[in-house]
Order: sequence, then structure tokens, then C-alpha cells
Amino acid sequence: MKKVIRKLLAVSLTAFAIVSLTGCGMRPASVPAENKVQISKFENTSSGIQAICKTLKDKEYVGDDCVEMYATAIGAEKGYRFDNLKVNGSVFAMEIYEFKDTENTLAKTVINSVKKDGSFDMYGRTVQYCHMSDNGKYLLIYPDTKSLSNKGDDVENATKLKEVLEIINKAKT
Repeated sequence: MKKVIRKLLAVSLTAFAIVSLTGCGMRPASVPAENKVQISKFENTSSGIQAICKTLKDKEYVGDDCVEMYATAIGAEKGYRFDNLKVNGSVFAMEIYEFKDTENTLAKTVINSVKKDGSFDMYGRTVQYCHMSDNGKYLLIYPDTKSLSNKGDDVENATKLKEVLEIINKAKT
């Protein structure tokens, strides 16, 4: 009898956990309409982060839709996230940030951490897969783990990361 009660309890707790997760954490987060942006509507695209985004779109690395991020949380002036990027079986979201004032304390902390460790801490969590532009003005978060592997099958991923970094490094500030 005890075994039956334990099994029923285990099944009940499992079902409760599944229902709870489905109700709160299994759906994609909704983005406020004012944070959704279309790259095709960028007006001044001769320099800066918007020019980078436009170039990425023109080369078909990203689509037209992105999300404007709360960039000041890391000391940046602007930031954009591109969701559902697909490269050789990897699906991920890429973020790009522009730092205008690299001397403010928060920006300096993030930039130095990325240069040193390829990551930074934010709200008690470590943000990994980070790359700084050569001029220290742009931060790329590119969490495609295949792009950093040395496996022969992942050459396309590594090449795409290299090409994105080249676009960022060529950007005018």
C-alpha cells in the first residue's frame, strides 16, 4: 500500500510541475510593441549601430525585425537583439550594443570584462559568448557554441561569426 501511495504522489507532483512550467515558463517572453523595430525604417544609417544592423540585413545575416534592448543597463547607448538566427543547425539570438561614452563606470566595467574574459556579469548572471569590436565601441553577444568549436562540421558557424565581427569592426562610429 505504501508503494502505491508513493507512486501516486510522485505522479501527482510530476503532473503539477509540468502544468506549472507550461503555465509560466514554456512560452516565449512577450516584447512590448514599442521595443520591436524594423531595420528597414532606420533613417540615419551611414554610421553607428544602425548601419551595422542594416549591413547585416543587406547580407541576409538577420531579418528586418529586431528588438531594441535596454542598453543603459550595461552602460551602452543603444542595443538590438535579433531572434531565431539559424546557422548550420544552431538557433540563437544575437545582440549588438553601441557604447558612446566608454569612460562611464558601468560601460568601462562591461568592456574590460569582455576584453579580459569574453563575458560580463549582469544582475547576478554571467553573460557569455561576448566579443568587443577592435575600437571598443561595439559589443556583440553571439551565443552560437558551434562557432567556437574546432570541429570540421562547424566551419560554417565559425565563418559566420568571423564575418559578423568583420562588419562590426569596419563600422564607422
